[in-house]
Amino acid sequence: MSYLIARSLASKFMTPTELPPALLLNGPRATGKTHLAQILFPVHRHTSLALPSEAVRALLDPAAFLASLSPPVVIDDVHLAPRLIHHLAREIASRPTPPAHYVLVGSRPITLAAAAIAAFADDPTRCRVLQLTGLSHAEVSAARPDLSLAGRLLRGGFPAVYADPAADVTEFMRQLIAEHLAHELPLQLRVDSVHDYERFTRALAQRSGRPLNKAELAREIGIAGSTAAIWLDTLVDAGVVSLVRPWQPPQGKPPAKAPKAYFLDTGLCAALLGIRDEQDLADSPHAAMLWETCVHGELRRLLAAAAPQAELAFWRDRTKEADFLLPTKHDLVLVDASWSEFPSSAAIFRLTRIRDTIGADEVAAVAIVCRTLHSQSLREPAGPAVETIGLDDLPGLLA
Repeated sequence: MSYLIARSLASKFMTPTELPPALLLNGPRATGKTHLAQILFPVHRHTSLALPSEAVRALLDPAAFLASLSPPVVIDDVHLAPRLIHHLAREIASRPTPPAHYVLVGSRPITLAAAAIAAFADDPTRCRVLQLTGLSHAEVSAARPDLSLAGRLLRGGFPAVYADPAADVTEFMRQLIAEHLAHELPLQLRVDSVHDYERFTRALAQRSGRPLNKAELAREIGIAGSTAAIWLDTLVDAGVVSLVRPWQPPQGKPPAKAPKAYFLDTGLCAALLGIRDEQDLADSPHAAMLWETCVHGELRRLLAAAAPQAELAFWRDRTKEADFLLPTKHDLVLVDASWSEFPSSAAIFRLTRIRDTIGADEVAAVAIVCRTLHSQSLREPAGPAVETIGLDDLPGLLA
């Protein structure tokens, strides 16, 4: 038995006639981009640049490559020849083109989005860029309500491990890690670097949610600092890792300087840490970090869908830290992640102190995202309330 995973992004395609001539569906590996394109555009022909000969044609003679296609067409793995997007923009500008005539699918979210923005700068209405992330908490809850929170952390957001209840999650993650090592390592650093790159990725997984120290990482792996910077940029570009910057106050310098690095999928992060099942997770010192990584992913999705979009930040000074700071339409929201059902009074006191430091008039709400079954308000005597909420309650923070 398998499940059909409903994706919220599919609702954007309900009126195909209103779509632009080109669509770019991008996102990290294994998030279901190709499958979604096949479902949404069943009559489109399909070609993939994963075939080396096709990638070479698209790179060396993109005009001839486009001329050889018979649209409507889905062009998969376009990240292997991102310059093709510029030639496609000229092709669309030269003649009337039906809606969704070209559907591009690729796995380099940042590079491809930048290429599309640059290529269609003269008329952005000719191309829509849509990013498909892993499954959200709401999508997982709808598809597999039987799974525990721990089970969801271990599976992350990859549709394949939810569509088939009998899927071997450990083997899926092992193959996914192997694909990243084979395809994401920059070509100029590929020789004799695969082992170090794997160690670098695993070391970064141990630091998910911690302030980033690239020099420390480089020393641990035994590589140059410039190499560590390139490898980090590669993981960010591939949608594997995200950097969260410290909050920049309207005036003055931020209390902290270094960003925090988060893995964007808890399942991949857990696999890199060697956490294979719920017992491993219960015994692991990284359980709280994986929960914080999960909360980060949910907040990032919510802010990306907000209008206007806002950037997630964190707050930290010499003595105290709030995991996340969300800019909303009107004020700021402080959010902490706690792998418990009942957050400690120390956590409540710390957050209220941060609220007072920022300014009570600037902070609309303070919340701790935990494993509680029922949200409630907690407070220090005569102090402001701190809400304890679950993942289901996160959208309300941006309301």
